[in-house]
Amino acid sequence: MHLHGKRTLNMKKKISLKKIVLLVIIILLVKILSEDDNDISYDLTGSWKVIFFINDGKKVTKTDDNTWPDMNNGDITANFTETDSSGKGTIYGVAVSNNYNGKYTIQENGEISFGPIATTLVSEPEWAKLFKIYLSENFEIRNSRLLMYNNNKKNIIVFERN
Repeated sequence: MHLHGKRTLNMKKKISLKKIVLLVIIILLVKILSEDDNDISYDLTGSWKVIFFINDGKKVTKTDDNTWPDMNNGDITANFTETDSSGKGTIYGVAVSNNYNGKYTIQENGEISFGPIATTLVSEPEWAKLFKIYLSENFEIRNSRLLMYNNNKKNIIVFERN
């Protein structure tokens, strides 16, 4: 009986060790897969929609009070064309009630500049007044979101693919 008890104890240790190894493998796989989400890219090409702003550290989201839902669903959109060999492309979109279009240039490491940008001058809601993409100095795409930074990253426009 004493020998049988020892075998049972050894089997339990082996099962526990297998469970621990399996758990470690699962944790490593989850970590590796989640690191892909934190990869930064710089391919702006396509259609984007503003989901919120960070203005001097304060998050501002779209609400019925700060935008006009009956105009473009209150949305702000940006469409970026593919850049040429010198990093120049075209941007166009709608900022709730105003159309805009212009040029942009990207450099290495996410540096960006705009100009000139032409826009219609129709009255706009508070939400659209925060959309000053032409002031953006840097950008990155992280976790499938486009982040446009200005003012030493104090102001951020956050987009998702449209």
